[in-house]
This record gives sequence, structure tokens and C-alpha cells, in this order.
Amino acid sequence: MDIKPSDKTIKELLGSKKQFNIPRFQREYSWEKKNYQEFFNDMLNCLQIENGTISPSQYFLGTMLFIGNYDNDKENLIQVVDGQQRLTTITILFSALSDIFISIKETKLSDKIFEYIMTEDDNGENVKIIKTITSYPFFSYFIQDKKKSNIPNSTISEEEKCIKNCYDYFYKNLNEKKIRNILSNKYGNNNVEDLKYIDILKAIRDQVLQTTFISISTHDKNQANIIFEILNAKGKSLTYVDLIKNKIFEVLDEEEPADFAEEHWKDIKTILRGKEKEESIGFATFYRHFWLSRYKKSTSKKMYDDFLKQFKSKNKTLYKNLLLNMHKDATNYMMLVNPSRNDYGNRKEYYWLVQSLNVLNNYFNIIQVRVVLLALYDLREKGLISMKEFKRLIIFLENFHFAYNAIMGGNPNKIENIYSAFSIAVRTLDTKAEVNQLIQNELILKLNVLMPKFNEFSIKFCELEYSKSENKSNLKTKYAINKLNSFYEQNELFDDNGTIEHIISESADKETLNIGNLLLLEPKINNLADSKTYLEKRKFYNQSSYKWANQFSDENKTFDSSDINLRAAKLAEIYYTNILNCKMKVEKEDNIPIPV
Repeated sequence: MDIKPSDKTIKELLGSKKQFNIPRFQREYSWEKKNYQEFFNDMLNCLQIENGTISPSQYFLGTMLFIGNYDNDKENLIQVVDGQQRLTTITILFSALSDIFISIKETKLSDKIFEYIMTEDDNGENVKIIKTITSYPFFSYFIQDKKKSNIPNSTISEEEKCIKNCYDYFYKNLNEKKIRNILSNKYGNNNVEDLKYIDILKAIRDQVLQTTFISISTHDKNQANIIFEILNAKGKSLTYVDLIKNKIFEVLDEEEPADFAEEHWKDIKTILRGKEKEESIGFATFYRHFWLSRYKKSTSKKMYDDFLKQFKSKNKTLYKNLLLNMHKDATNYMMLVNPSRNDYGNRKEYYWLVQSLNVLNNYFNIIQVRVVLLALYDLREKGLISMKEFKRLIIFLENFHFAYNAIMGGNPNKIENIYSAFSIAVRTLDTKAEVNQLIQNELILKLNVLMPKFNEFSIKFCELEYSKSENKSNLKTKYAINKLNSFYEQNELFDDNGTIEHIISESADKETLNIGNLLLLEPKINNLADSKTYLEKRKFYNQSSYKWANQFSDENKTFDSSDINLRAAKLAEIYYTNILNCKMKVEKEDNIPIPV
């Protein structure tokens, strides 16, 4: 094996006038604040201040691995196998230093340090020393160009945010007042106050340039992916997504006439980034749910090993199909995370679906359900589940998670096994009859076992509260009230304009916050009722277009605090039997009518 190790400095590497390419299979720049903060502190801790001077000292940065030898005059393009995160961070630091030099009118020093970011070839053409694909063009314009492009945060990727955050951190901490404070805390104010600011900046520059590392070069490209899995002790450990991406790109290695792997991976990232004002999703979060929905219930630690077992063959068609399925599921996944009527052409027959998805995602914050929803969307696309059954199942999942998670506080991870096993199994079926049978036996029946008994449900339901001020219970209580109002209206859709009314006006008395004291009213009528007494409010309830408010007013000539708990219990019963459609036995002590 052609491997050549040698001791090198950062100055020798970046000053070699070679271009260092970050291969397509490499992970994106992902250093967090704790990573680049540690690196920056290491640089400052190595500085020596003696007799009014500041100078660098020895520091070891670990091992870096390359395909190609940058000591060879004939080689101009070197592939970075391991060391990308550190080299990118150093480039960002030098870019910040260059800008600081400009800010203090030290143009020559700015130009000199920028030579470690941008060099020239023999024809006088500019050559970026670090060449990257994943963060292009952001890295080129924002870090490798002295004229920074002002790109708004809303349009940049997670990788680009990491780059910008790193730059901002360095620039902020290189400010004269800030860097003097940092050094004074380390070395004492007496040792720092007489130092010139420009000497401090030059010392930091020299400390980085004199940093040593072990450089390992090889021309054996077949070893690149093996070496890639050697983790750098100074860097951030590779995630399973990094390793899986590396394996996919290793198998799908054709870059001409088109790079199938790169194009599809990039498209998936763009999809997961979401549209403007939408929630973006991390690749690892999506991939885990994709994997659980199609292949196996795997932990994060075993995800890569399970991937290798699943894809033992290096058949290119298998890997292409994997990316195609990821691409399709990523599109569906974002429809689950950011439900919008626009996704369904604003067709009224899908309004219920958008409402249910919004509830699961934003009201209950249940991410595990996405595993089974991906499978259900797949069934719809294949025509293996009718719209009637699809709707019945989505509503069932919404009701289940309200009872199990929102009300009872059940552990969502407990149901992940059920969702994964069902989703994997249902994808192997070919007929609607088989699908419907599996839904009943492996999903509905198993979830029904976890559904709370009425007494358990009622106790927790009666604890629901709503306050005009912030309250952790507000969201699920508002949902329950909307659901009850929809039941009385015999309309599956919530009224978006409905507002929560406290029958006995909200006060310091905690009892008035209870669900037994709540109704839904239109905003105008709610404002008219305001803080009036119940007797005064009744006429406004009768003016409401909501049947529930009318019925409540008609059936309750009076209402006081003693009725709140009784009404809460009755609402729990109505919800359990009519909305959750659960069978129950209720023992009543007497025949006293309960206000609902």
C-alpha cells in the first residue's frame, strides 16, 4: 500500500499553492460552537507572553489524510480524505482575521493572510485553496472572497449556517476589547495591557500556521473510503448519515455524464430545507424515520451496521432505487411536517387531512407517527388503500395520540416498534384485502391495547386548563374544545375563527381555567360577553352560530363554580364515547342533570 506519513505544519500545507478538494462523499461542514470554540481556545492557550512580547508555541492537530501528495510539484489537485472540518475551520478563522486587519487599516497583512485562502496558478489566475461542493457557492462568496455576500439566514442551509456562525464567532472574539479580555483572564491584565493589538493578531495567525500535524498521503483511491472511517480525535465524530452517504457515493461513483448520487442527495437536502417560513428537517431525523418505515427498527448506534447488512451487494440499481425512494419519501415527509392545503390543490376533500397532520405535528408534537404515515402515503400512491380507509386510519391515529400522549402522557417511543413493524410489513403486500387485514391486526388492535380506560382518561381530561396567559396545557385544551365543538356542529373541520370562552370569567381562582368552564365562541361574541356574569352572558351565547353554545345556554339557566367539575366529567364522557369511539361503562350516583 502506497502510504507516506510525514510531519507537516499548516503553513506548509496552505502555502503549497495546491488546491485541496473536499470529495463529494465527504460529510458537510458540521462543527458546532463547542468544536470551534475549543480549537480557538487551544490556539490562545498555546500563546506565550513574556517580557512584553507574545509568540506562538508548539501545538499538534492530529492526523490528516490525503489522496495525492502536495509535496509533488506535478500534482496540483489533492483530495482531502480526513481533515476537512479542521481545514475549513482554519480557512474561516483566516478569513475573519483578514477582515479584522482591513478594519484596522492593515491592508498588507490582510492580503498576506488571504494568500492562505486564495492563491494563484502560474497564469496568474485565482485558485481557491479549499474547494468544496456541498457548501458552494456560499463558502466561496462568504469566506473565500473579500467582498462578503450578504445572504439572509432564511435562504441558507444548515451547513452554511454552521460556516457563518463559526465566522461570526471568530470575528467577534478577535475584536480588540474581546481578545484582550480573553487573554487577560488567561495571562493576567499586567501581561496583556502593554501588548499591541496588531501583535496579538499576528501571534494568533502564526500560532495557527506553526501548528503541526501528521500528513498521510496515498495515491490508492480504493483505500479512500476505508481511511475515511478513521475518526479524527480532534474533530466531531462521523454520524451514521456521513457513513451511509460515503457508502452510497462509493458505489454510485459515476460523475459523468451526470452525477446521479450527488444530484439526488443535494435534491433531498433541498427538499428537507423546506420552503420559506416552513420548518426545516435535519437529514438524520428524516433518514431514521425513512429507514424505520422501510427496512428495520434500528437504533442510531446500529443504523450504519444495519445499512451494511441490508445492502451487502454493491449493485448500482439497488443503490439508485434507495436514493429514488429517499427522494420520494422526503417530499411526502415535508408534507407531514409542514401540512398545507396547497399541497393538495386546495381541494376541500383534503382539508381534514391537513388539519389532522397539523394536530399531530404542532399540537401533540408526535414525530414517531411519521414512520407509519410515510407507509400510508405510499399505499395511497400505489392504490392499495381506499380514501375511506385512509381517512379512517388517520383520524384514528389523531384520536389515539390525543388520548395516549396528550392526555395520559404516554411514552411515544413505546409505539415506535409497532409503527416500524407495521410499515415494513405492509409494503410487502399486493392487495387491498391484505392491507386492510394487516391494518386491523397489526396496527389498530395493537394501539387499542394502549388506549386508556375511561376512568384513567377522565381523571386526566378533567385536569385540562386554558388561560389567556401562557399555560403548558393551553394547546391540547384548545384542541379538545375545538374537537367538542366540531362534534356538536357535526363538522369534522375546526372553525379557524373560534376563540376560547371562560363561562365564569377567568380570575385568580384556578378553577375558572378548567375545561369544565370552557366553550368556543366567535371573536365578536366573545368580546361582547367579556367579563360579564353568566346570566348576562347567556343572551350572547344564544346569538352564537355555534350549536354547542346555544345548547349550553338553553340547558343551563344558571352556572356557577360548583358546576365546573361536574361539567368537566361529562365532557370527558362525551369525548371518550363519541369522539374516541371507545366503549365504556359509566356508573352515575344519581340522576342530577349535568351541564354540558
